[in-house]
Amino acid sequence: MKNVALFFGALLMVFTFSCKKKNLKYVLKGTITDSSFNVPLSGARVTIYVTTTSNSTPVQKASLTTDASGNYSYELDREKFQNVILSVEKENYFSDGITTTLDNLSIDHDNVFNYGIYAKSWARIHFVSDGTKIIKYFKQAGKNGCAECCPTGEIQLDNLTDYSVYCINNGNAAYQIYYDVQGTTNTGSISVVTVPFDTTEILINY
Repeated sequence: MKNVALFFGALLMVFTFSCKKKNLKYVLKGTITDSSFNVPLSGARVTIYVTTTSNSTPVQKASLTTDASGNYSYELDREKFQNVILSVEKENYFSDGITTTLDNLSIDHDNVFNYGIYAKSWARIHFVSDGTKIIKYFKQAGKNGCAECCPTGEIQLDNLTDYSVYCINNGNAAYQIYYDVQGTTNTGSISVVTVPFDTTEILINY
């Protein structure tokens, strides 16, 4: 009788452990900040995706909104997946995100992913001339690698009188160009800090 009781006791423990194991979750949490002002960013959307070894197409698991302190939290079911992708976005900000592997997650403690995104801003490169000169210029500092970014190579403008180029940039960050008016000594660099959510002018009068 004692052996029977021990057997059923052990069976109950195995069953209980199995149920708990099935209910285990990964806690994903963190704080999203406005990198332009270095403050918490409320109202940002954090979308959580997973990919598997058999399907590299991200599958959405949740879409969250950060609170007044920029915080978010989500309990992700423990299942077979390869990567977790956290996409962060908000209107008038550059979208960005984090990708991590299953091996980097723990069920024993919270998995904290803090991240910052920049406000959008613009540099207006304003060329004013008498229409008889050629100018070459290129970007020395500023945001690169985005669809809206201005190119990094040298650009030549011929015989223009009034012409503007608008280049997107991280808010509260430097935007700098080097220019060379051909056949003259008028060359140099001009740098500005672009104002978040606004346009900052770089004027070249030649």
